[in-house]
Amino acid sequence: MPWFFPMLALLLTLWIVIASIEKKPSGVEGRSGHLPSLLLRWTPPFMLAWLFLHRAVAILLADSSHMEVIQSLPESASWLERITLLLGGQGGIEIAAFAAATFAVCSHRLPAVKALGDDAAVAVRHRMMMYCALCLLLAARVLFPEQAYTASNPLPQQTTAGLPTLSHAMLPMLFALMVMFGGELFAASSIYSLDVDLANLAQKASIKCFVLIIVCLAWIATGPEAWRAWVDDPTSPTNIVVVLMVLHATVMLSLVLQPSRKIESRLLHGEQRSFALIATFACVAALMVVSVCSLLQTSPVFSKPAGANLYGFWLSTAVIGSMLLVQFMPALGFDAAPRPETWWLRAMGVFTPMIVMAMTPLGVYLLPGVWLGLAWTMVVPWMVESDVRSPSLGFIIAPMGVTTLAALTLPLLSGSVLLAAICFAFPPVCIATIGLLMHKPLAVNETS
Repeated sequence: MPWFFPMLALLLTLWIVIASIEKKPSGVEGRSGHLPSLLLRWTPPFMLAWLFLHRAVAILLADSSHMEVIQSLPESASWLERITLLLGGQGGIEIAAFAAATFAVCSHRLPAVKALGDDAAVAVRHRMMMYCALCLLLAARVLFPEQAYTASNPLPQQTTAGLPTLSHAMLPMLFALMVMFGGELFAASSIYSLDVDLANLAQKASIKCFVLIIVCLAWIATGPEAWRAWVDDPTSPTNIVVVLMVLHATVMLSLVLQPSRKIESRLLHGEQRSFALIATFACVAALMVVSVCSLLQTSPVFSKPAGANLYGFWLSTAVIGSMLLVQFMPALGFDAAPRPETWWLRAMGVFTPMIVMAMTPLGVYLLPGVWLGLAWTMVVPWMVESDVRSPSLGFIIAPMGVTTLAALTLPLLSGSVLLAAICFAFPPVCIATIGLLMHKPLAVNETS
């Protein structure tokens, strides 16, 4: 069915603007248009469920005409081997995508969301559907490759690949969970139009996301097959790139975008605010360019440093350019955040690297630099603006400076440079978030 995936992509694209589609005109009562809205919401989960059920029937019944059965399932396979192939192969990805989409559609019925009231619950569902759709669309090329849904001609006569282990199911499970709980954080950090307290939702989602971040980093550190395959050929899009994509979004949402809601609401009017914004951009650009170029020089893809530097500069320009481009959004009315210009800057820092990674797997090398840059976007305004008390030198500034320098240099001495760079970039983000949440935001003319 050549129309299946284009139709799925179209419906997921409509999810991105679901809030506008389901918006009821003022003064209109009744349930007109309710059925089309339900169809738009539920068709993608049903399509993903159909993919999984079709594969499950073929594998559990050992259908000899099914490509995955021919390639991986041995003759006289046991039920355990069939279930292992189903969950450890493409079926695991399909059920993970189904779970994430269903969770987004039903999110307004979650206890923490339902307690917010009907209007707020619907707004949260809209944002979670938007986030889920973005993640699935950006990951579609890797998660749903053409060869997984087309048969070769002629069919192979014997198995050509080994039976995957159940450990392969770890990757789609992490993907699904990070999309689910990351969607909650995206909703909690992006809804400003409603007078509703999202702190409880954000707190619960942050705890779940932080646990997932630690588990994901620990799992990658064990050197799973998907990670080793990508390290051997960084130009090949593998499933690990998708996991790193949603890991990046989860880290930035839980430790930068959502906490900055509270942190920046305590900033004052902002004397030297324009200069602080310029300093923030300069800090982000410098950290990103230095990090990306130095990491790419260790990649086997480039034989000369000049090529790595040029490509790193191009990757950095894509992110920095998007941050600059959206600075006109507050002028168009998208200015509900306490500091809308920096909110849009960080939002682009979350999503632009994901778009770049969807275009090229080498976009993974952006992550450490983006993490370091966005961590400093929370600190720089407090240091530069003259009408607020600067953060503690010994508790925030010095530790961030030391850990940032370590994140830029120490990974280059490691045998696994990129993994070390990602792990070393994590502490500065934590220091910035925890330190500023504990910071006493007194004005400079007040007594400490």
